[in-house]
Amino acid sequence: MNLRTPSHAMGGRPGVAMLVTLIFLAVFACMAVAIASSADMNMTLTRNRLNGQQAGALAETGLQLVQKSLGGMTVPGTHDAEDLHQAIAARLESALEGSSMLSASAIAWSADAVGLPPVILTREDGRTGEIDLDVQASAGALDDTTITIHSTGRFGNAIRRVTYNMTVQRGGSALLDHGIASKGPIQMTGNARIQGANRPEEGSILSATYSTSQAIRLTGNCYISGDAGVCNPDGTVRKTGNVTIGGEEVSGAPEPEWPEVDASVFAPYAVNIRSSGASADIILSNIRIPANTNPTFSGNTTILGVVYIESPNKVKFTGNTNVIGSIVCETPAVDNLKANYIQFTGNVSTSGVENLPEGSQYDGLRELTGSFLLAPGFSTTFAGNFGTINGCMVASEFEFSGSAGGRIKGGVVNLRDSTFKITGDANLTIDLDNAVENPAGLRANFRLVCVSGSYGE
Repeated sequence: MNLRTPSHAMGGRPGVAMLVTLIFLAVFACMAVAIASSADMNMTLTRNRLNGQQAGALAETGLQLVQKSLGGMTVPGTHDAEDLHQAIAARLESALEGSSMLSASAIAWSADAVGLPPVILTREDGRTGEIDLDVQASAGALDDTTITIHSTGRFGNAIRRVTYNMTVQRGGSALLDHGIASKGPIQMTGNARIQGANRPEEGSILSATYSTSQAIRLTGNCYISGDAGVCNPDGTVRKTGNVTIGGEEVSGAPEPEWPEVDASVFAPYAVNIRSSGASADIILSNIRIPANTNPTFSGNTTILGVVYIESPNKVKFTGNTNVIGSIVCETPAVDNLKANYIQFTGNVSTSGVENLPEGSQYDGLRELTGSFLLAPGFSTTFAGNFGTINGCMVASEFEFSGSAGGRIKGGVVNLRDSTFKITGDANLTIDLDNAVENPAGLRANFRLVCVSGSYGE
């Protein structure tokens, strides 16, 4: 029996087999294309992710660079964003001078912002990244001013931007937080007293000296209504006799922000030259005492407006003195307290500039409130009663002796490491509650501090 293969068997139709083969080839080709496309897409995603990470790292680097350079810096006590930007630009230029990362001299500032030149970084493989930085202050009073650091990192086609805020805050104030604050030691003898007018704390004293371990020396029947603070952790308060301290004795107290004197706001009003003293009764208005004239006013002296004392000078008021205004001094070019001093050996009565009489010569001056004596580089002596001093007093040495005493509306600050002396029956009453917060002629000190939780992307 013969068996035959049917004519319709597959082996008899080679075209069908070829078709199946082509179909499989097309499927495999599509799979290969899909795999290649997927691999290429994964590579692109990986590359973008790496570029993004690089850009983010650059942005973070720029942020830390500016934050580290600005942290804790002292800024001007004004309400002007332009002044703040100028101070920030100066600080960055100083901090980054000589840096290989950017040209510090190209840092620019305006009323709107501080801009830094781009920072270009090159990797070992030749690829480059860029950091763009700027700092911008918000509007408003300086106490509430916030600056925002913007840092943008660029790498490949990736861009990352991060921000961080710093704010301007006033530090501890030598004038507002203490009745008496001295960079030098404080010495009280006899029946000397310091007390607060409204609260015991107003009668606190602080010494920031490191030149002697006995930062505060109290001998006799001395009385302090507030704290006795010493900045030096190894400094001491030495007490001999019947000494009373109403508050605490503090070692290692934080050093306050010391005010800076800017007498230029008063100088334009001192238009009347006074080269000699006077033995008779006299009324003076807006006077300038030239250097090396060393006048003595021994009669009853009334002063209206400003007394501007050039350096060097030895100025004495030995009679009764009535001041309606302020006494300010030119900062000496040479530190010499023996050549620069002011002495009040008679009784002194004072009133603030806001109480000046009518007259165009006092226009504008009446607004410069809060300061009675601004005498950096000068020694100052009070030996008589002074009633009420309507403003703060800042000098480089103080001595209150005899029966000197009265009420001071504002703190007393010694800017030099020289002894602050209160002897005899001197009695100072400090009134901080009624003091002007920002006395004229003094630049308040503020610092830039980080704002926790302000980081943003």
